[in-house]
Amino acid sequence: MVYSFVISAGSTNFILALPIAIGIIVILLGVFSKKKNENTRGIKNTFYTTILVGSAVVIIGIVLFFLLTIPYTVKIGNGYIYVSGSSIDGGSVNVTSNEIESAYIGNIETGNLTLSVRTDGTSIGNINAGSFLLSNNDKAYVASENSTDVIMKLKDGSYLIVGNNDTDALSAIISKYVYNVS
Repeated sequence: MVYSFVISAGSTNFILALPIAIGIIVILLGVFSKKKNENTRGIKNTFYTTILVGSAVVIIGIVLFFLLTIPYTVKIGNGYIYVSGSSIDGGSVNVTSNEIESAYIGNIETGNLTLSVRTDGTSIGNINAGSFLLSNNDKAYVASENSTDVIMKLKDGSYLIVGNNDTDALSAIISKYVYNVS
């Protein structure tokens, strides 16, 4: 049996399209300014520079849009939890039951351990995914769309934090197949 769920930024993806729109505006400004003053050499150089900068911004925007909108997938199977995400946005992690020291339900916004700094990943609204530093300065890999999550301390001192919109059901599944959540 494999239980899985997806964590995605969903409706906030429009923010990632902003660099594309800005790049297109820069290109259009360059085109319209060239037509206005075609007989000046300095304007020609400015035109090419503007087109180059606008094109670079559009290309970077497209790459970021496609890489950062890849959702995180959490799979829970017999003895393991596998979280996969974009390599540019935190990557993937696989934790087996023998790597877990303890597991409990906690609130990552107001509990004993809170998210302190995002080092790699996404943090938009209630969605937190990727690598973070916790308030105790330990590292954590987080894949959550909720503030109340299953927090697993690993034997190497780091944490794996997963959460969806039904924390109780998620806790029961992890307890049954991976590690007892207390």
